[in-house]
Amino acid sequence: MITYKQYHIQRFEHGHKRWVARVTRADAQNIRIILPASEHPYIDTKPTSSAEEAEKLAKEGIDFGGVV
Repeated sequence: MITYKQYHIQRFEHGHKRWVARVTRADAQNIRIILPASEHPYIDTKPTSSAEEAEKLAKEGIDFGGVV
């Protein structure tokens, strides 16, 4: 697990050669999404072919995706 800004990112294999990154807040509060307005304990990226790509998607979601 890595910490990026105020979030934890955990990469794991989800099926055969399909990687997903799970994003949680470092302070254990729910993640708020701007559109559609909602709160979740964690958010998973879409499946990718590598762990690095899944981590990149998670970081992009934190930076540009409306995650609060």
